[in-house]
Amino acid sequence: MDASKEAGGHLVVNWEAVQAVATVALVVTSAGAISYAGLQLRHERDYRAVENLEKQLSFFLSEKFVAVRRRLAESRLDETGLKSWTVEEPPVSAFEVLDFYEHLSLLVKKGHLDVYDVWHTFYEWAQPVYVDMQPLIESEESAYTEHYRDLQRMMRQMDEIQMDKMQTQKGEHWALWTPERIIEHYQYELKTSGRPRRIRRRHQTQVTATRLRDDA
Repeated sequence: MDASKEAGGHLVVNWEAVQAVATVALVVTSAGAISYAGLQLRHERDYRAVENLEKQLSFFLSEKFVAVRRRLAESRLDETGLKSWTVEEPPVSAFEVLDFYEHLSLLVKKGHLDVYDVWHTFYEWAQPVYVDMQPLIESEESAYTEHYRDLQRMMRQMDEIQMDKMQTQKGEHWALWTPERIIEHYQYELKTSGRPRRIRRRHQTQVTATRLRDDA
């Protein structure tokens, strides 16, 4: 666009053309600034999510919470295996553990944690407890179903990630976390200092899929 022209030997500036060019430049610059700000915001959010995850993991591995997890394991096991319990009289020690996972699910819901990161860090700890306490969390007869609604949602998301990792779209409810494997989990809690471990899985073993109602 020519912003000037000769008129009677004098240079005449086409101010409308100058203004148009300036406007285009401003738009381009603004778009670039917005894109850069968005990128910076995403990086900041990712950094904070990792920082939040590290804080939650530190608490999870703290002496105080390891003792909480051990108390749950002790309350769930006897010489014959898993102790029986009812929705009306659940093991009291389960609430502190479930409330920690509910707290994680709230952080996921609010965008302070990434669900994939939570799956990678906590899934194999949370899932056996969830399955063991599932009637307390999901049953219509339980007074705590609404309290653990976010946890239900997060566990379903993590189950989907797990199923995808195992290259299957079908989840058999007790296929992975059988009573024997839940006992193994609690025994591990009693014998170790609470450090994370990875369970060796066979390719044909399918993940436990939590039974959830559709989200409201």
